Amino acid sequence: MEVTGTSTSRLIELRKYTITGIINDQYFLSSSIASDGVDLTLSVTGVSIVYYIGGIKYIDYLIGELSGITQTFYTPEGTGSTLNFSYGNYYKHPNKNNIVSQPKTEVDVFIDRNEMSAFENNYRLEEMTNLNDLLTYAGGNYFNIVKNS
Repeated sequence: MEVTGTSTSRLIELRKYTITGIINDQYFLSSSIASDGVDLTLSVTGVSIVYYIGGIKYIDYLIGELSGITQTFYTPEGTGSTLNFSYGNYYKHPNKNNIVSQPKTEVDVFIDRNEMSAFENNYRLEEMTNLNDLLTYAGGNYFNIVKNS
């Protein structure tokens, strides 16, 4: 079984940071779905570009009836595959529609964070008003005070 669809182009994700007009140098190359890159053997110059990203095959059509459309193709490989994804029906209970309420807040929550700043001890220096306060400062730092007079 193959899953197909359309999407926006993801070719820009494979582009290299080079300025050139040669497609071999512009994009990362790949020849299988197992690795990401542009497949030059399946691409038609000027018409379509075939590339792989994450195990999904993309075809960007450049001209013609499908111009500007990107088709996607994916073939699941079983439950043990790394390229597998799940699909199925989703059911939303109709009684749960439009239920909106204010968030509950807990006002008695106390968060204890370590507030050790690199400059915390230096900020305390602005509370010093005279030289005696600075000499007896017990904030964990020792200051070498030199009398310049």
